[in-house]
Amino acid sequence: MTENQIQERIEKLATLNDEQWESLCKGCGVCCLLKHTRRAGVYYTSVACKNLNLDTQRCRVYNTRLNHRIYCNKVNVPVVLRSGLMPNSCGYIEYIYGPAETQIKPDYKKIISETELTKMSATSDDNNDSPRRANTLPGPWDFVIPESSQWCTRSIELRDKYEKFNNDVITRWAKKQNQH
Repeated sequence: MTENQIQERIEKLATLNDEQWESLCKGCGVCCLLKHTRRAGVYYTSVACKNLNLDTQRCRVYNTRLNHRIYCNKVNVPVVLRSGLMPNSCGYIEYIYGPAETQIKPDYKKIISETELTKMSATSDDNNDSPRRANTLPGPWDFVIPESSQWCTRSIELRDKYEKFNNDVITRWAKKQNQH
């Protein structure tokens, strides 16, 4: 795709109504995996939000999710264009760039929920034979999926390469949102 085509897709993405917007989501659940950001990039972990149903990869409280979690962000135009967190095969990223070379599909049999992590932390705290340093409990960063550093390359490019253009689009989008 040319730069002009990508910019046209970004512009069009910002004009979608709610139904069109929601239809782009593939419901893969990848955005519900906890992320660990470092200077080197974004890493997904094999720890999922406690509200993600690991069997269906759907949020159990989707309609009210923003009331339940401080870290849950509504995926909207600014999140897609600025965060650099969306996987290459995310429907919103594919809307702009076209189909991803590889569809990101974690093995959900290996994913644990935050609830399980909390239980592990409590168990680890009780276990004096743990090789971990004293007062250090397991956290999501202990469950980084190494190959996930390559999952967001298009999202990061979108954020960095088109920053000024995206900011203009987001400003217009926000004004339109405030009018409603």
